Amino acid sequence: MLPVVHQPRLGLAVDFDGTVSEIVPVPDDARITPGCAEALDRLSHRLAVVAVVSGRSVHELQSKVALEDVVYVGNHGAEFAERGRVTVAPGAAETRAKVIALFERLKAAADIPGLIWQDKGYSASVHYRLAPDPDEAAAALSRLLEPAPLPEGVEVFWGKRVLELRPAAGWDKGYAVRSLAQRWRLSGLVFVGDDMTDVDGLRALKGLKAEGPLQGLGVAVVYDDSPRDLMQMADYGLSGVAGVEAFLRWLDSVTE
Repeated sequence: MLPVVHQPRLGLAVDFDGTVSEIVPVPDDARITPGCAEALDRLSHRLAVVAVVSGRSVHELQSKVALEDVVYVGNHGAEFAERGRVTVAPGAAETRAKVIALFERLKAAADIPGLIWQDKGYSASVHYRLAPDPDEAAAALSRLLEPAPLPEGVEVFWGKRVLELRPAAGWDKGYAVRSLAQRWRLSGLVFVGDDMTDVDGLRALKGLKAEGPLQGLGVAVVYDDSPRDLMQMADYGLSGVAGVEAFLRWLDSVTE
């Protein structure tokens, strides 16, 4: 049995898209699977904390997951929501104007069919999965970013068929993992994710384990296009959302 699951203050943090929700062409259509929802609900009444950590806004996560006792971490750690109360990281509101200005500049200049533009409050995303040639769409977006330097305090991040614009203030899933461990005084933490943004969470978990005494388990959700860094950073791998459902059911059974 893995030592982490026996920790007295065990926490669980899961990504949303591609982890507890299937990847879909239109991001608004994503929904948590019934199996994941049921398992997370049960675990949220038993573990020290269960959190859904995502680049989406907390309001989106609350709407899509709709579990009262789950903590929602949005915009890669810039927002926390617990039982309806939302807290925002200091400085996020000030950076928002720069993020959205760059987002609108890209939107006005990009003559690329199939793009989906998302203003997420404190960050923004351009999804190009539905472009006729997603690789060329990514190259075109990259070219549009080249002529002018990025606004101070803003960074660009590339995920699976998505370009993200976000504050360069250290708010990422690593920040979220460390915040969860500290706020809930965790002695153990399981983190599950599938994309490049989740590498930050896995890396932070390894750091916390090295610092001690927290026990940790980093889990990658594996697809054909999974980033190599994700696989190298994780302790274990699961096959798609179905694998996540099975893992959550197992975790539920061993923590009863």
